[in-house]
Amino acid sequence: GIFVTGCLPSFASDAFTVGCSHYKQGKFPLAKAFFAKAVQDDPTSIAAHYQLANTLFQLGEYDRSIAYYNACLKLSPDQRMRTFCIAAMAQIQNLKKSQANKVASSNTSSAIVKHY
Repeated sequence: GIFVTGCLPSFASDAFTVGCSHYKQGKFPLAKAFFAKAVQDDPTSIAAHYQLANTLFQLGEYDRSIAYYNACLKLSPDQRMRTFCIAAMAQIQNLKKSQANKVASSNTSSAIVKHY
């Protein structure tokens, strides 16, 4: 699963806090907008980058998600956070491989069906 950082207003912008609220409610498009604003407001915020990456993951925007996990890795000296980012990116790579395999096998199946 995806690790969710604690959404504490004490170290975050208002946009980050609102983004956390939307994320918890499953309102990922809204969360995405607020986390993007939080990253814009504070480009050094590890939490904002991480939550934006998680939100993009939830929306199926895997390549963009990986970009923000990588940004988080560059910002974070914390080993625990680094472990979460690396695990999330590995999960995305596995999902992408799985989807590619499903597409390949469905294309093969439909090609076989067309021949008969």
